[in-house]
Amino acid sequence: MHGVPGGLAQATPVNQHGMQKPSLLNTGDFSNGGSDIKAAAKWNDVPFLVLFWAHFALIAGIGFTSGIAEIKGTVEDTAELDHKVLVESTTSGVGGDVIGGIVVCVVVGIVFSLLYVKLAISMGESLIHVGTKFQIGLFFAFAIIFLMSGSTIGGILCFVFMAITMCWYRAVQSRIPFAGANLSVACSSIKNFPTIFIVNFACLIASFVWMMVWSLAMIGILKPSQTVGVVTNNGTFDSQMCADFPYDGGTTAQCTTETGCCYCDAASMNSGDTATGWKQDSCVPMATMDQLTYFGMLISFYWGSTVVANVMHCVVAGTVATWWFKKDAGSTPVFDSFYRAMTTSFGSICLGSLLVAILKAIRQMLREAEKNKNAQALLCVIQCLLGCVESLLELFNRYAFCYVAIYGYDFKTAGRSVFDLFKKLGWTTIINDDLIETALSFGCIATGCLTALIGWGYGHAVGVDTEYLLFLFIGGFISGFSMTQVTLNVISSAVATVFVCFAENPASLGQIHPQESSRLIGAWRQFHGDLCSFV
Repeated sequence: MHGVPGGLAQATPVNQHGMQKPSLLNTGDFSNGGSDIKAAAKWNDVPFLVLFWAHFALIAGIGFTSGIAEIKGTVEDTAELDHKVLVESTTSGVGGDVIGGIVVCVVVGIVFSLLYVKLAISMGESLIHVGTKFQIGLFFAFAIIFLMSGSTIGGILCFVFMAITMCWYRAVQSRIPFAGANLSVACSSIKNFPTIFIVNFACLIASFVWMMVWSLAMIGILKPSQTVGVVTNNGTFDSQMCADFPYDGGTTAQCTTETGCCYCDAASMNSGDTATGWKQDSCVPMATMDQLTYFGMLISFYWGSTVVANVMHCVVAGTVATWWFKKDAGSTPVFDSFYRAMTTSFGSICLGSLLVAILKAIRQMLREAEKNKNAQALLCVIQCLLGCVESLLELFNRYAFCYVAIYGYDFKTAGRSVFDLFKKLGWTTIINDDLIETALSFGCIATGCLTALIGWGYGHAVGVDTEYLLFLFIGGFISGFSMTQVTLNVISSAVATVFVCFAENPASLGQIHPQESSRLIGAWRQFHGDLCSFV
């Protein structure tokens, strides 16, 4: 690879020609007194940076002008129509005890997620074993449930997946020590930078804001206040499809938006159908858009959300690499990494994210096209193939953005480095990722279950109504699972960065963090042999 053998005293990343890489981390002396070369702040893939912000400005402009105006117009128009059916209100307010229970679940979820990080530092390998065995047990449990419910096919499939997982577990036994060491070192690196979790939650808020802005833009494009639809048991239709027709033995009725009673002619909706009427209690705003616009909006949505996620990934990668290559990481490595991700590296992030967004949008269009009975099998196969391509591209981006964050590469150069990595360590990379993701998924589920039990216990202890106990149980699981997932997403990014740094230069870690280095190298030699064959 691009690194140097562990016995050498080289601490600065070097390329395959033996020359020092222009790392963005070279902002101070390395532990061995190496060269202090300040990398030029080069802005990469600038056209995609400009394109993203122009697209964001367009979406925000539509949302804050047409979108908000449409929301106001729709509310006013609905208030003027007297077509709502009055029903007796049976809704009761949610008590303070229930709200308090949800707050407790969220706090407990955060605490458990941080405890899981500490557990992963000392027991990374054990967690992988437990997570994989849990997965096998889960398949077995679902197989029994399916068989008991009379679904023989479902039971057989679960037993097949269980057998495949057991074979996989047996085949990768010798690789688990290195994956466990990788997980432990990744957790050790981020525990020194608690502000990284603050940035992570800030990115979550940014994702939420993007969803709101994009939703406003969708409303502005649809302009729902300009059309009226009729909701029937068979779907929602434009009121223009409604017409006079014989109903109930000769009675003629017409669709209106005033009486709260709509009769629609099925013949006007589906050619050849017999004229049949449906009665419904309300007429609601409805609008549509052409397929090309819808496709563009899907790309926009996925692009924005993927960019936010990849910015966070680059922040983690830059922070962990600073911890790896520099003895004195400084007081602001997280914010330094965030600054690079939002400036010089942002164009590369936008480019890689756009590729994933386009694939996601195409898959969504295919999913909706499957509702058409024609060519369902072909569409399903195409969607499956695109899903595989999307997963591979996301894996590729995961490591490409590590190179972007560490060395300040543009996306194309980072891609070449990833191909070199996969060419040398392809299966090791994939297996390592899969094993660690199993442990992280187990952490999310285990924390969710514990938090669910605490939520139920809290509700039972304070005496909330019986119908709210299930609500607290489910809310507790969701809170614990989501809080742990937020935390472990940071770990997942750190794991990929540790793998890249180990591939590039294992020597540096030995000089700066000898205990972690000994753990990684020792685990590597258990299966892969001498480190020189890896470098």
